[in-house]
Amino acid sequence: MSIKTMKTHIFIVLLLLTASGLVHAKATDGMIAFDYPDAPRAKFQFHFTREFIALAGATAPFNRVSDVYFQTYDAEVGLFDQFVQYYGQTLKAASWHSLQEDNDICLYVLEATNAQGSQSGKLISGIFVVVKSANNVYLLNIVGNIPPQQTRQLLANLDQIGIEVPALASLDAQTFQRFEEPPEPVPPPTLLRTAGKQPDFFRVGFSVKEESPKFGLIFSRSHNETLHGQWSYYGHPIEQIHIRSDSKGTIAQISEALQKGPADIEALLNSLSFPNSPEHKEKLIVHTWERLATISVGNIPDRKNEPFMLAKQFRTSEGEPIHEIRIRGYQDTHLKDVRKALEKGPEEIEKAIRALPSAISGLETARLRIEEKGAQRTVIVTIAETPLPSRFYFDSAPWAGFNRVTGWELGARFDSGFRKGERPNTSYNISVPSVFRGDDLSKFFGRVGYGFGNKEFYYRVGGRAAWGEPNSWHLGLTTQLHRATSVIAPDLFPFYDDTDMIILRVLGVPDHQNYYLREGIEVALQWQPIRQRHSFKLALLAESHDSLRKSTDWHFFNWRSKRDVRENPVITPGRMRSTMFRYDYSTRHNFLGWHNTFFVEHGSSAIGSDYDFTRYQLHLRYAHPFGGHRVRTRAVGSFATTPLPIQRQFIIGGPGLLNGYPLYAFAGDQGFLFNIEFFFHLPALMAWNNVFDFSDVPLFLVFFLDAGQVWNVSDESYIFEPKSNAGIGLQLGKTDFIFRFNVSQAFEADQGVRFNTAWFYSF
Repeated sequence: MSIKTMKTHIFIVLLLLTASGLVHAKATDGMIAFDYPDAPRAKFQFHFTREFIALAGATAPFNRVSDVYFQTYDAEVGLFDQFVQYYGQTLKAASWHSLQEDNDICLYVLEATNAQGSQSGKLISGIFVVVKSANNVYLLNIVGNIPPQQTRQLLANLDQIGIEVPALASLDAQTFQRFEEPPEPVPPPTLLRTAGKQPDFFRVGFSVKEESPKFGLIFSRSHNETLHGQWSYYGHPIEQIHIRSDSKGTIAQISEALQKGPADIEALLNSLSFPNSPEHKEKLIVHTWERLATISVGNIPDRKNEPFMLAKQFRTSEGEPIHEIRIRGYQDTHLKDVRKALEKGPEEIEKAIRALPSAISGLETARLRIEEKGAQRTVIVTIAETPLPSRFYFDSAPWAGFNRVTGWELGARFDSGFRKGERPNTSYNISVPSVFRGDDLSKFFGRVGYGFGNKEFYYRVGGRAAWGEPNSWHLGLTTQLHRATSVIAPDLFPFYDDTDMIILRVLGVPDHQNYYLREGIEVALQWQPIRQRHSFKLALLAESHDSLRKSTDWHFFNWRSKRDVRENPVITPGRMRSTMFRYDYSTRHNFLGWHNTFFVEHGSSAIGSDYDFTRYQLHLRYAHPFGGHRVRTRAVGSFATTPLPIQRQFIIGGPGLLNGYPLYAFAGDQGFLFNIEFFFHLPALMAWNNVFDFSDVPLFLVFFLDAGQVWNVSDESYIFEPKSNAGIGLQLGKTDFIFRFNVSQAFEADQGVRFNTAWFYSF
């Protein structure tokens, strides 16, 4: 077979791998056929067998599941109601029980008969759910022998086998109350937590930014173990205990005690001896209604919005016990302050809540509502903070950057305008986001810095007028004047301005970006919903472009600059006068889902531009989980009508693009790129944490294929000859911060084996 034929076959394989196959189901006990007679064509369907679930590495309670049938439909008008009416009648006629029936979710279960279940108690042999979201209608049928107490946990963790239905992960515990036995007369200490998924939750921290930081060199050193058995807490049965510690020895000590010691968890923990130091913490969290406990011991970080067991039991004015307190409030009140005030206050819950405003600075009122469902009493507390004296704000913070053309760039940034109820920003980070606050605010902003390498000043100042509906959407008109470094192909080489990339450059990680100077004005109109799916940006550019030379070889491990770093190549200098339209569609969450981008840019000599061109680019990215494994795919196509300046060319080659070729190996006016990566979760293959002993940081074996081609408008003819490579990588981490080592080989005889590293996802 010729090299050309091989490349063509590889290219076809890449296209085929981008699409997923679907499978059908077989019948068994607890199964309900998806046989609605007038159902539209399902856009996705899958049958998860016991073997597939085991391959995905799913843990309890999936070990009690034999089959999962799943279908997804477009949310056509009336389809959900038709499904509910048809399947609801079928299920109830077959003695299924309804746990929840509302406008978005209908949930039914089938309790096993004595012949199907065990003699020690009832089991669930079938679960059937109809769910409606904004865009989809889902049908789900789970078959097995499932302990009733694990039904909620099973539905909340379907993402372990690749099923993403957010509504099932947030079902209230009271939905499953029929399976719970009444609590013992002795009430445990009250549990304090935030009140579900409301927009005004507590955030433990000062930053007003909702997204988590992208950089984290300090890996979690916590180890984990989950035990199943029979224990008790204040007389309440506990069937599952999760242990967290920074020491494997401590985990072994607690595990052995739980298996051999007393059944009472609190008495058992009191019998153990742990180090006495300020860094050493002991925490016990018990969810009595879920028969679940978490024991945390050692120097390990608290998880975000983690609940607390209060030091005492609260009661109503009539003497009835309070099992749980849920807090709703604004972002500036800390949960730890509420915890301290409650533990110092009276045990009568009404008096304790009334005393909160006098005990917590900045709190104006606190109101409570008691919900009773069965024997469970939950107090819902809504707090209101003291109004701000002025809506005007001025925020400022230091700023730092580093690259090989400017060297160290130090300066400051500011953000000034009128707030929409928020308190002043108290987050002073050395970082480089473009704004402090959300883009839904009208404001002035700026950043000024000095590059100590090339001894030049850089700035970005402007203003933004914003319109919109709170918690819905915003439309912004931004005008800015700038003199700044920019990067070539920012969509293909992302994260230049992120704090993590600056730190990596300081530490000597190879800098993949090529830089050039932009100086001028940008006017942009941008629309974006608060919960982003669709957004667009229309921009006008009037600026000059020029090349930048490397000014330093320094980094932390090249302190005396004895080794040379890569030169910064030249661009096509001149005046840029262009209009640009960009549309984004994103369903990304935890780096999974779709993120698609289409943009077009037009530069014309008729408006004074030295560059006369029109270019189009479509960028499709998709990532999907399969249990602990996942697949990531990308397809990019770029087209231009005339030759492009260097800084606007389509570029492929190097890490994240064509891994088997050198960085920036191919550049031209037009081109395409395909990537597909399969991440195999190693703990599913072998029972080990990983070689670095970071049990909270997953380890993946990555198999990847890349193919792409670039050509110029001036070429006499186009010949389909894509460059292709295959490789394997080892990746530590899966979300904000990763480390990946790749080995790749191009399908060309003159290209050798290449090695590279990656610290972030390129798509």
